[in-house]
Amino acid sequence: MVRPYTVRRNLALLFSLVLAVTALAALGPAGRAKAGDDPGSWIPRTDIKRSDLTQVPGKLAEPRDDGPHPGSATEWWYSHVMDPATHRTFIAMLFTAPVPVGLIFWYPEEGGKTVLPEPVAAVTAKDGPSVTSSAGDLVYDPRRGYHLTWHGLFAKADIWFDNALPGVTGGPIDYDGGQTMYWSSPVATSHVNGWLQPPGSSSRIDVSGWRGYHDHNWGNFNVADQRYSGWEWGVSHEADGTATLLGGVVKGDGTWQGVVGRVTEDETYGCMSTIKLSDWKVSGLFSYPDRTRLTCPTSLLATPDGLKGERPGLDRTFHVVDPFILDSGLLALPESLGETTPGSLGLIEHIRTLAARLPRS
Repeated sequence: MVRPYTVRRNLALLFSLVLAVTALAALGPAGRAKAGDDPGSWIPRTDIKRSDLTQVPGKLAEPRDDGPHPGSATEWWYSHVMDPATHRTFIAMLFTAPVPVGLIFWYPEEGGKTVLPEPVAAVTAKDGPSVTSSAGDLVYDPRRGYHLTWHGLFAKADIWFDNALPGVTGGPIDYDGGQTMYWSSPVATSHVNGWLQPPGSSSRIDVSGWRGYHDHNWGNFNVADQRYSGWEWGVSHEADGTATLLGGVVKGDGTWQGVVGRVTEDETYGCMSTIKLSDWKVSGLFSYPDRTRLTCPTSLLATPDGLKGERPGLDRTFHVVDPFILDSGLLALPESLGETTPGSLGLIEHIRTLAARLPRS
């Protein structure tokens, strides 16, 4: 059961984040990082001290994992589509908890990136799975797969995530303050079909052939809680149709606990990884790494019944190619374009709380 004071705290923090995002959106290009090397800066590096390789329970992600989880302090559904040729990117998010919220990101080929909260009166999630609202819907069709329709104030879309390859469902990750987080990625990568009318445009864009991704997070956690340090997350759509995923939490003492996964046409496998951050940049009052390297000597096959067998080790580096930093004060929220291999395109997050970014004596 979620306590009333926890709900109120989550409401305040989420509203703080949405208001900050709205302000940055109004500023347009000002939200984009003007990154540079500054090894002598007083801004501390938001680094990781150690890696915890304790295995978190996991399995192959399936649509049945993607339904609602009543009682979660925080729960959202996320999807994106990306054009490998131009790097145009559209992101849509729907929150059911702590409050109903719709949020979109739009990265054009040229010009400033846009982040906008889409007004919603309610967001409803059901087994099926489906999540619907006045701004947009994400519905699973057993005959074809996931279908994103967006009909908000700022953007419209009708997109199918075809030939989807599944990632993993994992959790709980347990961390500071008794928080627990679960993560499922039923669409680790796909080739999408449909159209998009982005913010500020009066015409539709054909997105057929773009790459698509969808995940779902839930649990008894608060993204802006200052007792933990943040998280690392990324997805890379690779030129051969495969994908690489990373996701995990950075605890208050600087300990990373997370995974790197590989998704191919034949199988999904991954491991609890060691992580190394390097090539540091500074944007405003925030430092972030240009490169994130994840390694492990062996990995496990993801099946519907759990993690089994043994698969090859992994050594993958995510590299930021176009930084985009959102800073709400309590939380620095990057959503940067990146890559892993030549011809790939993806997104990388290096999220840190305010407490983790402040200089320490």
